[in-house]
Amino acid sequence: MSDAKSSDVSSDATAASSMAKILDAHAKMETQCGEIFVQFAATFAEHPELRRMWTLMALEEGGHAAVVRAVNRGLVSGLLKAKSLLLPLEYLDSLGAQLKEYQRRAEEGVPLDLALQITWELECSEMDFMREMLVSSSNLAALGFPTDDEGKDEHVGRLRRLIQKYTTDEALRREVKFVSSELLRPFPTGDDN
Repeated sequence: MSDAKSSDVSSDATAASSMAKILDAHAKMETQCGEIFVQFAATFAEHPELRRMWTLMALEEGGHAAVVRAVNRGLVSGLLKAKSLLLPLEYLDSLGAQLKEYQRRAEEGVPLDLALQITWELECSEMDFMREMLVSSSNLAALGFPTDDEGKDEHVGRLRRLIQKYTTDEALRREVKFVSSELLRPFPTGDDN
């Protein structure tokens, strides 16, 4: 094998190894998010709508973790191809520490407003960014991995409605309303003169 091809193979192996570490951490974080939501569902079981929302969210997080683990196996087996991610492991450590703190607080018990705030932050956080990076840095879309936002929009819309209904935190209410209006604003086409 020529030195150039050997270097390419080594580079691909390094990228795959780095991606495998990132995916392993990502799957663990998705699972941890699900555990947080299960805790909230149990803590606020007297509100059937909220219990149902958190239970569904926990199931979705479990599904995300399963997909990430499957992607990792596909990457290791060579079925999936991935570009090197520009995501430093320190970033993952920081996100992992944040999730650990959220989980500690959920286990200790938090007021409803804080549970809703944590849920909102997790849904609009780096976890979503990591999922987008996973799709954009691999050939998942070409393999039929669902990349549309329809399910996510419905999910976040449900969360927005329940936050508006149940929170007494006006800052959270305004943030959710602001983000909702920003997402619904028409995208500029450049034809406005």
